[in-house]
Amino acid sequence: MNDKILMTSMNCRTVTADSNASSNKPTQGNEKDGTTITLGENEDVSSELEKKEMEKLIHTISVACFDKEWKQVADFLSDKSISNNTKITVFQDDDSDNCRHALVHGAPFHICKSIIDLMDPDSPKFLTFGDSAPSWLHLALLWTKDPDDDYYGKVPFDVIELLVSSGGRKLVNMQSRRKIHRKRNSLQLYLEQEEGNCPKIITLLLKVGGLDLLEMEDEDGYSTRDLSNESQRKIIADYLKTLNTCPRVQKHIEAFEAMDVTPTEFYYWVKNEEFDRVRSYLNDEKVSTEAKMKCINVQTALDCRPFHLLCNYHGPIDIAEKMVDIVGKDLLFLQDEDGMNSLHAACDHMIYAHEDDDYIPEDVDCEVHCLFVAFLLKRGGWELLPQTNEEGQTALCSLMMCKLTNLECVKLVVKTGGCKVLGFQDKPFFDDLGGHTILHYASWREDPDREIIKYLVSVGGTRLTEIKGGYGSRAEDGWSDELKEYIAFATKTLPALSDDLQCPICFDTLYDVHVISQCCHRFCKKCITHAYEKRGNACPVCRTEFSIRDVKKDPLLSKLAMTIKEEKDAKEDLQKENQCLREQLQNALKRKHDEM
Repeated sequence: MNDKILMTSMNCRTVTADSNASSNKPTQGNEKDGTTITLGENEDVSSELEKKEMEKLIHTISVACFDKEWKQVADFLSDKSISNNTKITVFQDDDSDNCRHALVHGAPFHICKSIIDLMDPDSPKFLTFGDSAPSWLHLALLWTKDPDDDYYGKVPFDVIELLVSSGGRKLVNMQSRRKIHRKRNSLQLYLEQEEGNCPKIITLLLKVGGLDLLEMEDEDGYSTRDLSNESQRKIIADYLKTLNTCPRVQKHIEAFEAMDVTPTEFYYWVKNEEFDRVRSYLNDEKVSTEAKMKCINVQTALDCRPFHLLCNYHGPIDIAEKMVDIVGKDLLFLQDEDGMNSLHAACDHMIYAHEDDDYIPEDVDCEVHCLFVAFLLKRGGWELLPQTNEEGQTALCSLMMCKLTNLECVKLVVKTGGCKVLGFQDKPFFDDLGGHTILHYASWREDPDREIIKYLVSVGGTRLTEIKGGYGSRAEDGWSDELKEYIAFATKTLPALSDDLQCPICFDTLYDVHVISQCCHRFCKKCITHAYEKRGNACPVCRTEFSIRDVKKDPLLSKLAMTIKEEKDAKEDLQKENQCLREQLQNALKRKHDEM
């Protein structure tokens, strides 16, 4: 874009040297007499038009930053016919993000310096993006790691130096206010990157920030040492040895040289799927439980916790079990920066059941997914399913909408949640009124799995099919005529609940059904009594603690189970009788053949 186009987009907005010196108010050229009008004196003159022109200019510079058209950006910044106030608004206004765009797309030194020279060093916004955002330095350090990326540019080292010299110790030691950065300072954000190994950057930050930079802790209590890897610790220790070795410095040198496995290193083991190293570390009895907990609980600034990664990968279940054993059941419910719990993460493969979603990871299959979901439900129970992320979406919805979720997974959900999951209706989320059931979720798929729907209808019956969502729609309202006919026919021929009336202990049809009040899991009375006496007061399915007084008889289900057992026994007796008759007939035919 040349000067003429820039001037046109601003409607020939000009500013004189004298007015710049005497007033900070934006001005506008008067088309009639060519004089300059101060907008503060005549605020109603073409204000709407000026707003649109400003939005257009902000967008133009934003596109230039994305396309790395740095000459175009430089021409705008050097254009003396455009007021400084306008330039500041384009780059630092609350509605503009062009400072960020320039940095993360690798703007060269002279452009970054021109932007900084526009700013007031005494302003609270100097070199920051506002109260709830990271500083320019935080962001620049996060984008020094992709030099070969075609989309984002690498922030040059001279720009890092410029930011550090402009902001000084206060900027270097500032803790980021962005939620996912966990109040980490500039060095901590840089070190936790796997590629953050540049000695020049680490040394520069330490020279300006001092030892205080090493002693600061983030929101979760993690220090600089906790967020470093082996090569980074060597760089820091080597720099400290060049200083006056006072007791304070010597203490830091010894601490960095003695550090073994850090939470950041543990995180990258999981991220890079080095599961043998993860397993060996978790099983090492020489490592304290506190150190293991610190590694498991770490949350990175741009990603999530190791356990969430493990769930997303459907990693080894023995490692997941070990992590939960060390930290406790609460680990399953911890949410990442998007509010997702472990079950959300296990289903978050961007493979929702729609025609335009073709991406399915090659190394993930339904069987592995089902096994991992079974582990999560076994340890987390019903409470895991209705937990929502920041968008209000339940883990149950994520699970039911995932393409990998098959009939076996759905049976696990129903066995875990029982009557709670069948009667569950979600709350409003996005612009939706909510009120959806598990059957609604199953019916949302572009090509609904008829076996899943058949199973849910057979279990929930008319009580489930008649539940209406927030818009007054039932799940079956979205079914095709063919699916409706199939479900109507199939459910008439199914013995209700026959697949679910199996005791989790003896694996036979339930007899004298008793239910644990706390978790609603059902067993044969004989089986749960024996388990209580031999194994203690933990539910054999979900490990919920209970008292034998909390085990109550379920008369309705007992009667139903007895009916199905009698039908099953009668069917087996009939099959045996038929088999006996066939054998008698074959023997008779054989004797007749021998006689002939």
